[in-house]
Amino acid sequence: MLLKKFIILIFLLLGGLTAGSQTIYEIKYHFELEQGKENYQAFIIRNADGTGFIRSAFTDLKTNTYNITETLMEEKFGVDDQGNEDTTLLIFIGYDPVQIAGTVLYKPDHFVFQLSEDGFYEPAFVMSSDETDEEPDMGVIDGVTLLNQEDLTREKVLTYFTEQDEFYQNLFEASVRSLSPEEKKTRLHLVLVANTNDLTIGKTCAVDKETTYKTFAEIAEFLGIGFNPSVISGDDFSKVNVEKAINNLRPGSNDIVVFYYSGHGFSNLQDNYSFPYLDLRDKRSQPYGGAYTLNMEAIYQKVKSKGARLNLVLSDCCNNDPSQTNNITSEAPSTRTSSLGWDKNKCLALFMNPGRTSLLMTAAQKGELSAGNVHDGGFFTFNFRESMEKSMALYDKNKDVSWNTVVAGAKTQTIARANRTLCRQVDESLKKCVQNPVFRLD
Repeated sequence: MLLKKFIILIFLLLGGLTAGSQTIYEIKYHFELEQGKENYQAFIIRNADGTGFIRSAFTDLKTNTYNITETLMEEKFGVDDQGNEDTTLLIFIGYDPVQIAGTVLYKPDHFVFQLSEDGFYEPAFVMSSDETDEEPDMGVIDGVTLLNQEDLTREKVLTYFTEQDEFYQNLFEASVRSLSPEEKKTRLHLVLVANTNDLTIGKTCAVDKETTYKTFAEIAEFLGIGFNPSVISGDDFSKVNVEKAINNLRPGSNDIVVFYYSGHGFSNLQDNYSFPYLDLRDKRSQPYGGAYTLNMEAIYQKVKSKGARLNLVLSDCCNNDPSQTNNITSEAPSTRTSSLGWDKNKCLALFMNPGRTSLLMTAAQKGELSAGNVHDGGFFTFNFRESMEKSMALYDKNKDVSWNTVVAGAKTQTIARANRTLCRQVDESLKKCVQNPVFRLD
């Protein structure tokens, strides 16, 4: 019955997964074949949004050739014998194999992780299977290593990558340009607004606040530029303080301005605004809307008028009838995290590009609710941050780093995460979340 369970889980589309931070595993394993024991090594990168890839390396017993294959990766929960979701098992399913080195391309492996007592999913065993197999080949794990950047020596990396691979070149070949004296004067201004006192979504907003602040503070430090934050949350949350913070912005012509909001939002079906109104009431006795709201498009125009080189205006809130509120969903699973830094050149390409860019983006299109949980925060915030950090990752293969790429990734992963998550409806029923971020990029 155990074997049947794992055959079934490979082909079923089950719960959506995201968690934690970046994870890099090296897993050594083997299969017992007719011609003998065949040893494999896998280099697995798992992003916090549940995406990733697997590099598998092995010497083929028949041809005695060294081979490297890359597969994309998606995550699914297991299922039990009755076909119910089994959240104690997390499966990294490999698909779309590409030959990197050698001549032997083999069917993708699938890595089964099991929930440990301390709440992390740990590697348990390996399967190799596709729809044509009656039974999968079962592999045995011989060793597991959680890798950090200091472990990525040339010898280690060349086990899974070639010298022509972007990842290898980013680690060992790339030269990083220095900021000019004028660029070193750049400041990153952050206006961060989070309704952390709210009784329904306050805890989720608090996660958004902490992760957003940390991310942009670290970006400024990494680039070696100034950081000028203004945080409005808790008892300071009010429309008066938001307007004051925006009015007090005095960016230079080469500066960066980030406005970020996490809280309640709503739309007016009778007007032409595609982006939401922010609910900025600081007392429950205050009337909804009217004098206690600002529209994101108006904030965007105000921020743009300040004349900074790069403007990011972001909101994670509902864009629906004000009688409805954000969905709070269950937490997602976690794997242990690795320490792998950003690519300085890619970070420079995003934040220090001399071209003038302004981005307005919100979590959901008109008529939709936003969703989140107290582990990840808002789905949109989580996926925007992950898309931005993936664009700056050392292993990312996309040399054309741009805000178009960041926006596309955030939009795709937010839609996918919502589609794989059950949200409570107004009638208390559970249905798939529907959340489509909208943006304007000037």
